[in-house]
Amino acid sequence: RTLEELSPCVPELVNLNLNACQEYSDTGLTALSNNLTGLSELSLYWNVKITDEGIAALTTANTALTRLRLSGCKHLTDEGVVRLTNSCTGLTDLDLTRCHQLSDASLQAVAEKCTKLNSLLLYACSGWKDKGIDAVCKNLQSMQVLDLCGSKDITDKAFEALSGGTMPKLRRLNLGWCPQLSDGSLKSISAGCHEIEYLYLLGNKLMTLEGLIQVSQGCTKLCGLDICGLCLIQDRSYDAISPLFPSLTLLAKLGTAPNYDDY
Repeated sequence: RTLEELSPCVPELVNLNLNACQEYSDTGLTALSNNLTGLSELSLYWNVKITDEGIAALTTANTALTRLRLSGCKHLTDEGVVRLTNSCTGLTDLDLTRCHQLSDASLQAVAEKCTKLNSLLLYACSGWKDKGIDAVCKNLQSMQVLDLCGSKDITDKAFEALSGGTMPKLRRLNLGWCPQLSDGSLKSISAGCHEIEYLYLLGNKLMTLEGLIQVSQGCTKLCGLDICGLCLIQDRSYDAISPLFPSLTLLAKLGTAPNYDDY
């Protein structure tokens, strides 16, 4: 009821933050959609009651949205993502972190409809496969920040397109805890992501020093690197890593505690 009463009072609102407002449901979002049509930023982090219907109501009424955060909206499904991408094709920032019901169908919709995206956060979603990530890598050429941490089923094949320079503006890439990735992914990154500045490889046990050498040859602007848990890199190899990256200011490795706020 609070949202129903509030929405007529702020028809010119452009930025709405309802983070962790867990009592709100689709009814409240639908009420908002009747009066709010000029939003450019919407954040619904950890709203555990809302579903595809409430999100669709609000995004359909606010087609000029550029930033949308749906992290932790556990009832969001592929259908909901397809509907919001049909409405909000001008998105530049999208956060789908911890939306566990999503699959490659969502990524393909995002890749096809939201081609202006420069930040896509997909952390801790287990539904991604190579096909969806491949679509993202091929179509989202304005991408600057891509977070895929915890994508346990993706392989090197998902990143082959990157070697062709399909994401030339990419600056930050999080591939932590993607256990099937190996040096093949690093080779693709090195070949096509020359602007990358921060690379997170935490826990990827199949990556080696040889892969990092390849990264150093193509990613000369790298200033932050997380290699904690790369078991195939021996202790004696760490001393060889820093000289490979002349711009490196933050190196996270086993036994260190970097300040991630600087990343």
